Amino acid sequence: MPIEKDLKQAYSLLYDKRDIEKALELYDNVLKQDHSNLNANVYKSACLEKLYFRSSSWHNEETLQAAHDFLQTALNVAERRGDRSKIGFVYFRLCIHYYNCKKYGLAKEYLDKTESFGFNDDTLPMWKHNIDSALKKHGSKAGKVDNNKASSKIGADFTNKESAPEKGNEISATSQSERVKTDWYQSSNTVTISLFIKNLPKCKDDVSVTIKASLLDISFFQPENGSEFQFSIKLSHDVDPNSAQVSVFTKKLEVTLSKLDKHQWKSLEKNDEEVTPQIPKMIVQNSETPANDLSYPSSSKKAIDWSKIDIDSDEEESKSQSADAFFQQIYKGADEDTKRAMMKSFIESNGTSLSTNWDEVSKGQVEPALPEGVEIKKL
Repeated sequence: MPIEKDLKQAYSLLYDKRDIEKALELYDNVLKQDHSNLNANVYKSACLEKLYFRSSSWHNEETLQAAHDFLQTALNVAERRGDRSKIGFVYFRLCIHYYNCKKYGLAKEYLDKTESFGFNDDTLPMWKHNIDSALKKHGSKAGKVDNNKASSKIGADFTNKESAPEKGNEISATSQSERVKTDWYQSSNTVTISLFIKNLPKCKDDVSVTIKASLLDISFFQPENGSEFQFSIKLSHDVDPNSAQVSVFTKKLEVTLSKLDKHQWKSLEKNDEEVTPQIPKMIVQNSETPANDLSYPSSSKKAIDWSKIDIDSDEEESKSQSADAFFQQIYKGADEDTKRAMMKSFIESNGTSLSTNWDEVSKGQVEPALPEGVEIKKL
């Protein structure tokens, strides 16, 4: 059936591929055909809730209220049918909804209802533990308010005294001046930043990561102290602004980013006082490239116009041009590792060595390969 196919595809988009907006479209299509479809109502609510916590354009009270309303519609459908297992299922989703909204008292009530209707799920023990821990920390009445009065603050619940800021004070921001311990590592394609923070977010969905140009901002709300954690740095190189992947561990938060240029970074943060060395690009001559536009790898900070360098011997010039053409051809058809090996070996050896073996070249500095009795003149 078309509806069952759409439901299956939407579920995969939501939880496997994490394309939330596309999943939302499919659930909308199902509800246009059958507005009382229980699963479509439940998981459309899940889509809206995820978008509320992940996207600034969806982060408003209307989105959160709509997420609750679709769960209420699903509950009405289940109760009309008298299906206890479905009622228990919707109670379970309401439990999760209130937990995510930091309304732990209501989450506890719906968890009890879930169990009383015999609904079983492998994650129930985990939710029970999380809710009990939250209630011990915030008080047994935490979050017992009407959902219509839910705060639109991301990750915040100001409906109980323990989690509310004092009167007259705005939500404060945890700045980098508090010296957050950081670390980073990289692969050929990605850069991963680790932040060692005392009050970590509950899950990765609570974390907001934005990248504009090469400015990285990481933030999330910390209900423990009524503040917002903020971390911002200017990355030394460009990354894909849509590539951020967040992981929350027991003692640290990790953000992994995809590089735009697949080369090794010498530092994570850009220092405006320093010139970041870039791997030079070799321009391969073709019919549309004049000879005086050619550039070659060089360790010199001063640009060199190779077309103005005279070679005394016509024979040497002919051999040089032949060799250049040969090496250009190799570079043009090489993979990324071979290109990096050629660049690194040429630059570090002061133009005396050219290797295509990245496994060997990447191990350390490439020393000059000079004929016996010849030395490099130091300027």
